[in-house]
Amino acid sequence: MVQREGIEALVRENQEEILSLLRDFVELESPTEDREAVHALGEMAAELFYPFLPQKKVLGEEYRVYRFSRQEPRVVFLGHLDTVHPRGSLKRNPFRVEEGKVYGPGVLDMKGGIVALYFALRFAEALGDLPPLALILNTEEERGSAHTLDNMRRLANGFKYCFGLEPSSPGGKLKTSRKGVITLKIETRGRKAHAGLAPEKGINAIDELIGQLHQLREWVKVNEGSFNIGIIGGGEKPNVIPGEAFAVVDIRFKDEGFGEKLQTYMGEVGPLKKGALVRMGFNSFVPPLQPNIAQRRLYARLREFFRSHGIELEETSSPGGADASWFSRWGMAAIDGWGPEGEGAHSDDEFLNLASLHQRIVILTLLLLNLKTLAP
Repeated sequence: MVQREGIEALVRENQEEILSLLRDFVELESPTEDREAVHALGEMAAELFYPFLPQKKVLGEEYRVYRFSRQEPRVVFLGHLDTVHPRGSLKRNPFRVEEGKVYGPGVLDMKGGIVALYFALRFAEALGDLPPLALILNTEEERGSAHTLDNMRRLANGFKYCFGLEPSSPGGKLKTSRKGVITLKIETRGRKAHAGLAPEKGINAIDELIGQLHQLREWVKVNEGSFNIGIIGGGEKPNVIPGEAFAVVDIRFKDEGFGEKLQTYMGEVGPLKKGALVRMGFNSFVPPLQPNIAQRRLYARLREFFRSHGIELEETSSPGGADASWFSRWGMAAIDGWGPEGEGAHSDDEFLNLASLHQRIVILTLLLLNLKTLAP
């Protein structure tokens, strides 16, 4: 049986190459909206994983989903190629290593997890036989997968287990539950008028929007969700009563039925100001990841196995949404957070802990070498 120490030795011997590949991934910036850049990273990944996962399938044109596999897998690893960082973010947060921390846009969320899996595959093949498995890489995860969801489901058909490569929680904890996420757009219309000469002829769309946001915030709070106004706009000039306004909000929730309740609320909402119009619609929806019996059994096997190798695999719940939640909804035993840990995801200070990246490669290599037993 391959021992943990042997894998750790391989990691030490290949530290420079690990860091070099991570640099290549990070410096190929891949914001969701830059489809050409995201696809370039997808093709780079295809070439990288080919020796281990030679069967390639790509669905979608502008919004692609990649699947790389070998043999007839029942296990899928899951990641995404896109980041929230616009092109040019390297100027503000260049790739660098400082005091054991690796900085760069997307280094934590989630290029580090993809790099960790690559080296785990390489080391597992060097130490033993690779089992049947697949890797799915999405190109639109950071915007909620609205355009890629159907194709992702087609490519995920037939899998029993899903291991998400999103960053681990502090302490290297796996994510066995997640909140759901809804991005909601609210648009209001009123009537423009001169703010000084004829204010009575106007209907202030911004006032209507503020009232709707306040009302919605209270509804979300009562239904045990969280609420953030992320984007807001409207109006033309200070002396003109605004005729249009909009906002985009982020709502997070635990309850599986939250989305349906919100849809009912949206269907019943009306304007607060006479003559105004209000429209609400989902920009994106990600369900919560909720543990099921198969997941609990999988986690119990994993915890016992890794404990025998001197590694404590702890679990936690994450407030963030991710594609693994869909895979769980589609009937798989899904556990997320197999990537390295760090801080500052989605910020200009994003970094991963280099020691955590090395540890994740060890953990993933052990997982791959024992996948047939752990995920039968």
